[in-house]
Amino acid sequence: MEIAKEETIMSIAGNTFDLMFGYFSLVFGFLVMSHLAAKKLSSELVLVVIGLFTLACLVININFYALNVDLDHLYLFMMEQKLSGAYDLSWFGMNPAWVPRSLTILQVILGLGGYFGSIFFFFHSKKKTASD
Repeated sequence: MEIAKEETIMSIAGNTFDLMFGYFSLVFGFLVMSHLAAKKLSSELVLVVIGLFTLACLVININFYALNVDLDHLYLFMMEQKLSGAYDLSWFGMNPAWVPRSLTILQVILGLGGYFGSIFFFFHSKKKTASD
């Protein structure tokens, strides 16, 4: 049973890692599009582009949060097992319980910051290029 928990942790961590780089790719692509095409978009297309970007960011950020919360709970469960002697992986659980929780909060803040920063850059690019 212990191997299944380790595999679960590694699977969740891998999925979170994949989501993180997918999110960075999405934000970077949006920033490039903003720089190159913001001034060319009509008001209707701005709504479509912002709406699609918002939806994609929302899905990824909710997945970030859900995976990290699951990972946090699994980590705490394994820590309890280790403390009770039922789990004897001596190298596992060296981080205090607040570390994974803090990382969850920081990843959500990073995701929201990337979203709002991208939206700001989009409208800044649109305004800047329209006034040039």
